[in-house]
Amino acid sequence: MRQAALCVFRRGDAFLVAEIRDPHTGIVLHRPPGGGVEDGESPEQAVRRELQEELDITLTDIRALGVINHVWHWNGRAVAERAWMFLARPSDDARLNRGETPELIEATGERVRTLWRPIQDPGETMPPLCPPKLSEFLESLR
Repeated sequence: MRQAALCVFRRGDAFLVAEIRDPHTGIVLHRPPGGGVEDGESPEQAVRRELQEELDITLTDIRALGVINHVWHWNGRAVAERAWMFLARPSDDARLNRGETPELIEATGERVRTLWRPIQDPGETMPPLCPPKLSEFLESLR
């Protein structure tokens, strides 16, 4: 099972997602910033490292929210994943605090668009979430 650490930034009733495109199918998914947990690394260390690498954000105060176990399809295969979810404040970054959506830069150099997505799922007007139950998970935290 793949281990991932993902960071939720909330602004009111919205949260920041990266708009990722499956290289095999072209399907677009919305996923909070973060990435894989490396060997010897805790989920918290991983989320701090990933946010520094991808968005140039140094997280100051984060809160563990829990874990979402799920299976998603990426690059032609099913991926069983345990996603460790963390909550951070937009005030950790001036861009996010102003409501901006900075580009996320993957380790490959690929630039990925981010956007503020409503927590309440707007239905078919938005791409699917990854993890799929993320909006229900966030609603349960209210």
